[in-house]
Amino acid sequence: MRQTSRSDLLILIQAPYFQDYGPMRKAAGKYYPLGIASLSAYVKRHGYRVSLIDPNVQDVAPPDIAEIIFKEDPLLVGVSFMTPQFFTARNIVDAIKARAPHTTIVLGGAHPSVMPERTLAEMPNADCVACGEAEQTTLELLEALSENQADLGPIDGLVWRKGGELITNRLRVPVHDLDGLPYPDRDLIDQSLYHQQGFLSYSKKVATIHTARGCPGRCVFCASGHKLASRVRSRSIENVMGEIDDLRKRFDVDYLLIKDDTFTSKRARIEEFCQAVKVRHPDLKWHCMGRVNTVNERILAIMKDAGLNDIFYGIESGNDDILKRCGKNITTAQARRVVEATARLGIRSYGAFILGLPGDTRQTIRQTIDFACSLPLTMAGFSILIPYPGTRCFEEHYADPDGELDYREFIASTGVHFAKGYTGLDGLNADELPALIAEAQRRFYLRPRQILRMLGAATPTMLAGYVKGAAALVSKEIYLRFRPAAA
Repeated sequence: MRQTSRSDLLILIQAPYFQDYGPMRKAAGKYYPLGIASLSAYVKRHGYRVSLIDPNVQDVAPPDIAEIIFKEDPLLVGVSFMTPQFFTARNIVDAIKARAPHTTIVLGGAHPSVMPERTLAEMPNADCVACGEAEQTTLELLEALSENQADLGPIDGLVWRKGGELITNRLRVPVHDLDGLPYPDRDLIDQSLYHQQGFLSYSKKVATIHTARGCPGRCVFCASGHKLASRVRSRSIENVMGEIDDLRKRFDVDYLLIKDDTFTSKRARIEEFCQAVKVRHPDLKWHCMGRVNTVNERILAIMKDAGLNDIFYGIESGNDDILKRCGKNITTAQARRVVEATARLGIRSYGAFILGLPGDTRQTIRQTIDFACSLPLTMAGFSILIPYPGTRCFEEHYADPDGELDYREFIASTGVHFAKGYTGLDGLNADELPALIAEAQRRFYLRPRQILRMLGAATPTMLAGYVKGAAALVSKEIYLRFRPAAA
């Protein structure tokens, strides 16, 4: 390490992702980075100062960021990013090192966590990677730098440079007692700069929250079920309610987005949460992510009575063999039964579908589109399968996972990007997927019944969200028609 400052300042940077959505960014959200906020709260508790730079909501380019780092002279800089932001993150790191060469830079987030050695090799100006849940790792790194320690070997969860060699320390055990962590630090930046995706538009007075960490699923297309797999750990409901109390008092929140990978994994906990919300915040509306094999009409009715406004279901495919192959552990019959129960209860639903799952053919993809159109979903999203590093899809269905990668291909939410090296399809090529996505979106949304379903009981902010979503889809159609080679 080349740190010389005696500062107690940590500067955290979220690499910009908003522009990655391309023509779909009209409907995309800008979310406050809860992981960074949790890390900030944790190190602040131990006496360090923290500031956040977020180019998604601040007008700062890499040279501007580098100038801030030069003037502030922090003890440590952390850059967080996912795979699609690799190049923007590297540009930031390179700019910082060119302007302030003695600054120690640690990388974090999903991409460096699943391939830390490779990331450091591809980002020679970064000094280390804090893998996975990084609160304690970052604190110990700050303490080591404060004391000018040269040996970082005792810091679990760290991959670092020692001369010309990369050293991989022991893995860090994920945080067990989540109640022992402070609430995420929401004082780093103006919260009003952030907004939710167009389809999550019940209200503008919205906040995000995690009530648990980890995911029970082992889907082949998600790193949470593979390289980043960890058992589910839940906060106590009293601890969660304390944070909700704080959010409502400080920010007048009336709509809460619960960002757990699967909020509905434990029914007893759902009931406990619902009872607490009804007592303490009976007027609160909320959103969560569910699985069709973890809820039924009874539990959905309890959630509705406690303020559930909308729920996200990862359905993914309309073919049971494809669902089994991708490790989803659900069936189309379960999906139909739960989506119909959700509609009967008047709960808005969003179904997510992935086109291009391992084994997909044109026939199974059209089965998925047909299935989506047959369900009483309020909205549906169709994404192209992207074999992200850290997933089984990348290891098993990417032509050369050890070769040079163009990370600009690894963007799932645009409907126009695809990974040229993806080999999981049967009888079609990855470059055919954008046209199939466009077909799915047209078939699902351009139906009078679907339009009426979406408009039913829609609030003014929901209508505005629909307009943004429609504009995004039109922009994408124009993009595909006039710039097909760029996809």
